[in-house]
Amino acid sequence: MLRPGSTAARSGTTGCIVVPLALFIALMLASAGVAIWPRMAAPGAAIICGGEVIYESHGASYRPGEYTITRTLYCQTAAGKEARRDEITFQAAGISFLLYSVIVFLLLQFVARPLLRRRVDRTLEAARTGAPGAAASLGGLLGRVARAAERGAAERAGQAEEDSGDLAERLARLRALRDQGLITAQDYDAKKAEILSRL
Repeated sequence: MLRPGSTAARSGTTGCIVVPLALFIALMLASAGVAIWPRMAAPGAAIICGGEVIYESHGASYRPGEYTITRTLYCQTAAGKEARRDEITFQAAGISFLLYSVIVFLLLQFVARPLLRRRVDRTLEAARTGAPGAAASLGGLLGRVARAAERGAAERAGQAEEDSGDLAERLARLRALRDQGLITAQDYDAKKAEILSRL
């Protein structure tokens, strides 16, 4: 079994949670981010392009009510007649994805994860010691539920004692009515069965 603070547990958390989350966030930045704001691909474009990076957006409406925008990145080298312009949109987005993956991974691994771990440890410690403000924590909540269940069990036991005393009194009155001849034996037996069925 892995201990929470062990190296194997930390590497398992990194492999199962941090890496996929970092890749997902980086993918959103390099795909949807570039589609919304093309300059999100600037880190990748700066690595690929040795000249000037040109960002272009083209809008088109193919049907009424529909409007599409195409984002394109070009790398322009040289000037004048020797100017050359190459499209680098996908390459820039791909390299930006790799760069964003590393940056987001480092932020999650070395900033967000330790902060979250400290907060969880403080909450667990407050619940364990019963510190003020721990009522909202899981331990405090479970303690309140347990106390409420104990009170409910005590109330039910007291009610059962009351009911049994009440039943004994009712049976005694019923027997007295039969002995006085005010009710028949059949009425006594039927009413006695009805009272006992409520136990």
